[in-house]
Amino acid sequence: MGLFSSLSILTLQKMIYNETCTANWVIFNDQGRANLTIDFMYNKKNKTGTVALSGTWQQGNRESKSIRRNIEYTWIENYDTAHLTSKKVNKFEIMDQVDDDRLAQLIPDFYVFPEKSVSYNILKQGKHAFILSIGNRAIMHCAR
Repeated sequence: MGLFSSLSILTLQKMIYNETCTANWVIFNDQGRANLTIDFMYNKKNKTGTVALSGTWQQGNRESKSIRRNIEYTWIENYDTAHLTSKKVNKFEIMDQVDDDRLAQLIPDFYVFPEKSVSYNILKQGKHAFILSIGNRAIMHCAR
């Protein structure tokens, strides 16, 4: 799938889902470093959405590899906590160069495999942003 097709799909999904927010996420561990952009697109009424995950991954001084996939999901809410479950992971094969098992060492399985869950505590930051946290640890700032 080409870059134009990828951008067209992202634009179409943003029209389908009536809410969006974008977060940048940098992750370091002994397996490497990931620089990610995460676009959450969701429909509050249907409790469905798509996450567009893109970025790069690098281990040590090796060449960086790109990451590009869409994760279709559903969610349930419990007060200020959202429990997201991935339903389908659509990898853009030409652009997504990181092995799933390696990526799963950096980020939650929700972003890598279908039928996996992640729970985020969501704290509103004014009208246009959220802090997503796991437990007491803030993970990312998501802005509309």
